[in-house]
Amino acid sequence: MDRVKTGVEGLDRILGGGVPRGSSVLVTGGTGTGKTTLSMQFLMEGLRNYENCLLVTCEEEPRRLYAEMKQLGWDFEKYEKEGKLIVIDAASTKAGMLTTTSYRDFQPRSANIDLDLVVLMGRAIKEYNVRRVVLDSVPALALRIGKPEALRELLFRVYSMLERFECTSFVVTEIPEGEGSLSRYGVEEFLSSGVVKLSLQKEGGRWVRKMQVVKMRGTRHDLNEYAFEITEGGIRLQGVA
Repeated sequence: MDRVKTGVEGLDRILGGGVPRGSSVLVTGGTGTGKTTLSMQFLMEGLRNYENCLLVTCEEEPRRLYAEMKQLGWDFEKYEKEGKLIVIDAASTKAGMLTTTSYRDFQPRSANIDLDLVVLMGRAIKEYNVRRVVLDSVPALALRIGKPEALRELLFRVYSMLERFECTSFVVTEIPEGEGSLSRYGVEEFLSSGVVKLSLQKEGGRWVRKMQVVKMRGTRHDLNEYAFEITEGGIRLQGVA
């Protein structure tokens, strides 16, 4: 089986060597659990290994995101300038601003980004031979869509397009505080090939981040939760054999 390294050594071990190529993985969890960091580490692993990548940001303006990630030692702006990281900046569209990235042709023209998001993603993947995709995040998309049925249809179209181009993707969503579900809208996990759940748990008077692979089609995997830290070089899992 062809596997894709995530950039997190412990996670790759849990998955028996990495994510099956072509999988669409849902990264889910509450606020502050490290969802965006995990997704961007996945992109950085691809960029370092000469794979063109696509970032679809619906919530955070790219320059601000780049500044946050630079604190972990990741220079995404460099890869964007080199034409290796392609960006669809829906966040700036929603704010009524022009994107600050190099990819103005890929910026959605309307705040109703569901109308052209799939077309823009497909065009970018085809033109730049993209192998990895991150979509951050589903709740930001849902704010502009409204009905759960419409969100499910959009996500189905996105996942179908990614599968057609054999892209491996991380799609970010969130779990509402205090709820036991895997996603905010209850549809994301059913459309995804895999689910990686991140959480914050209080143990002995301190808060600990934990990661669990809830499902991953096409491969055996460990179902246990593992504590992790976000270090200068990114996420590091603890206790993985």
